[in-house]
Amino acid sequence: MNIITTHRSPNFTDLTIPVEFVVLHYTAATLERTMEIFMDSVREVSAHLVIDLDGSVYEMVPCLSGNALRAWHAGKSRFDISVGGRAHTVDGFNDRSIGIELVNLNGNIFPYTELQYNSLFSVIERLKGLYHNLKRPESIVGHEQIAGFRGKCDPGRCFEWDRFFALCYPQQGAPGRNYVCQEPLAVKVSELAKSLGVRRDPATGLIETPAAISDTFFSHLSALCESALSKE
Repeated sequence: MNIITTHRSPNFTDLTIPVEFVVLHYTAATLERTMEIFMDSVREVSAHLVIDLDGSVYEMVPCLSGNALRAWHAGKSRFDISVGGRAHTVDGFNDRSIGIELVNLNGNIFPYTELQYNSLFSVIERLKGLYHNLKRPESIVGHEQIAGFRGKCDPGRCFEWDRFFALCYPQQGAPGRNYVCQEPLAVKVSELAKSLGVRRDPATGLIETPAAISDTFFSHLSALCESALSKE
């Protein structure tokens, strides 16, 4: 696993958080565009880690040394969880979670690469050794599980949750992780992308986009999907 620490986001709170969860996201942008956004102090957004298509791991906000600072990745968020048979609602995930962004233009229509999965598995194993609360599978959630009410739909339909839990938490079971983006909408988004000439190379996982499509197209597309899915 190649960990790169040369790109540090200015968008974090200099406060050590008690890590109770990991939240998975997709970037809705290329690696370059993601770095541009996370390095821009005006945008006030960041994640702890970014995992590129080739499996490279960028530590944008410190967390891999056993001391996690507060990144700004979750926004308004809440999650119903049962511990010891008692159900309760958890909110404010920036205060209690590590955010991991997987580079993917849209995780509801494009698969993640094998190299990304390999690095994600390695990262989770490392984090489990550093933060006791992450030893239970219930501690790993998607952005859509904690903020689906706002239309957040990442990591999306193409993320293989069963595979993830089977490898990272063998014999512990797989908690349910429902998709916010339902199939009809995912099909429409996929058809739109194809009609504009967007293609995915199955061998490398790289997305080929026509020159006429700007580097902000997929972030705008995700924003439109979120607006359609939001219950607020």
